Amino acid sequence: MEYKTVPEMFWDRVSKNQDRALLKFKSDSRWQDLSWKDFSEQASWLAMGFLELGIQKGDKVCILSENRLEWYLADIALISIGVTDVPIYPTNTPWQIEYLINDAEARAVVVSTMIQYNKVLQVKSKLKTLEGIIIMEPDQTFREDKAVFEREGLQSKYKRAEDGLVSFATLISKGRASGRDGELRERTKSVGPDDLITIIYTSGTTGEPKGVMLTHNNIMSDLEGLEEKVNQFMHEGETALCFLPLSHSFARTADYYAMMYFGVTMSIAESIDRLIANLQEIRPTVMVSVPRVYEKAYARILETVDHGSQTEKRVFHWAMDVANRLVESKSDGGSVPLTLRLQYAVGNVLVYRKVREKLGGRIKYFISGGAPLAPELGKFFHGMGINIIEGYGLTETSPVVAVNDPAYIKYGTVGRPLKNCQIRIAQDGEILLKGPMIMKGYYNKPEMTAEVLDKNGWFYTGDIGFIDEEGYLHITDRKKDLIVTAGGKNIAPQPIENMLKLNRFVEQVAMIGDRKPYCIALIVPSFEALEEYAGANQISYQSKEDLIGKPGVQQLYKEVIDGVNGHLARYETIKKFRLLANEFSEATGELTPTLKVKRRVLMEKYGDVIEQMYHEMGKEVNL
Repeated sequence: MEYKTVPEMFWDRVSKNQDRALLKFKSDSRWQDLSWKDFSEQASWLAMGFLELGIQKGDKVCILSENRLEWYLADIALISIGVTDVPIYPTNTPWQIEYLINDAEARAVVVSTMIQYNKVLQVKSKLKTLEGIIIMEPDQTFREDKAVFEREGLQSKYKRAEDGLVSFATLISKGRASGRDGELRERTKSVGPDDLITIIYTSGTTGEPKGVMLTHNNIMSDLEGLEEKVNQFMHEGETALCFLPLSHSFARTADYYAMMYFGVTMSIAESIDRLIANLQEIRPTVMVSVPRVYEKAYARILETVDHGSQTEKRVFHWAMDVANRLVESKSDGGSVPLTLRLQYAVGNVLVYRKVREKLGGRIKYFISGGAPLAPELGKFFHGMGINIIEGYGLTETSPVVAVNDPAYIKYGTVGRPLKNCQIRIAQDGEILLKGPMIMKGYYNKPEMTAEVLDKNGWFYTGDIGFIDEEGYLHITDRKKDLIVTAGGKNIAPQPIENMLKLNRFVEQVAMIGDRKPYCIALIVPSFEALEEYAGANQISYQSKEDLIGKPGVQQLYKEVIDGVNGHLARYETIKKFRLLANEFSEATGELTPTLKVKRRVLMEKYGDVIEQMYHEMGKEVNL
């Protein structure tokens, strides 16, 4: 059945699923199930509560929250009455929040905790359109937290905001008693495919954030395009563990609406730090993730092997050789020899099954997006019996436009385009897209919209790539990230960075070299592995800063760099590197929400370090 809007899809699914579990969430240290029926009941009351507040179709309401049950409830309630919701990352500062609320012209904001509430209060006097604040915390928690804040001298802020504040529980209670059930049904029917479902703001690494306007038709077209690609493993009876931030378009579509569309039970992860524990508790069959998670899992596996006995190391490397030969045999399209199949069965008992058990033991498919996945990682996990299906898209494309076919995963590519998406490669290699999933434009920014969306409907992605003879799309890099050396050589840094991150001693890396005579790198070590190395090699140190300066450590990373350089053209090689004591993070502005490096931010933050590196090589450059 074709659906015109997301709420139409949701409420139809409710009528068919009723007592099946829609969501699992942790409460009082125990996992709880919430059925489609019970969830929809709470969402209905909440929607009617918003109507009681005077929220109308076409209004904008922000959601400032980490992932939690109330996020899902707020979203379904708002979009069911024709409201455009605007997600805000809980890591944003008060001043970023001020910009987003004002730019979106939001009438209300739903916040998760007192911490987020206080951020809004800090800038409330500057919020031009804001009329109300709704807090998700239970009433008792809110009262207790409020008392603490008041004791700390913040009482005056409460007095200024008190009239516009209402708790989630109160809003649900008001809606339940309102008798607006018939009005809610009519409001839901009045939502049209061309109405805005959401405005999602880009990270704004090169300027002020841009609000991407997505319609119900954009999202539903994307889900329908995905159906033939993933319906083999995403359907009723499957369980997903969801941890990506719902404020990001990748999670919003692939990890939320798609799960509802295909009837998959969603489990809300407690946090990224609890991800492995949650995997073993929930034992999901499918999970949407970003490459950084696979990189860390791979590093942890290698680290565990390194701690094993010589016999265990030999068994692991033998099993890996068998797995690699099996993957290569499959990719060549030929039949797998009986001997190799028997060896793989032995490897499964000794190695592969144990790796799968660490990830819950039931994973059928991982879905990867948000950043490029190193082909070696895809092949490694495939050898373990876990398939990673890589896809591609942008916030402006709802976001998925291409994905690998589960029956034939071509590692190093993002698959073929969805059936309702056209792809064209411009003369300079830029990828252009056209289809019903392309955004309506940037909110209040017609000039910026015209820069990326031409009159014929082609969207200019800013990504560089090509389509191979089998129709698979390859992404080489972001256009703005391409390094053009002083000698005129073009270098795509991400594939080289991915090669380095396969080493267990490397946590994060950023290549620098645009308009410079050669490339250098900023490297964040994996300190857990490095500290063990230091202990095994009698390297004493007082701090992380002290450790990374030790000659033995510098030599170790030189060997890591040299190993990668051996696979590169001479002009691509990294001539110098610096080890950094502090990890790149989203909180410090160096990573995007999908954990991609913001290269320009790093160049500004570490400008002195970069300049010194070029000075040391005798090439003084003004950055």
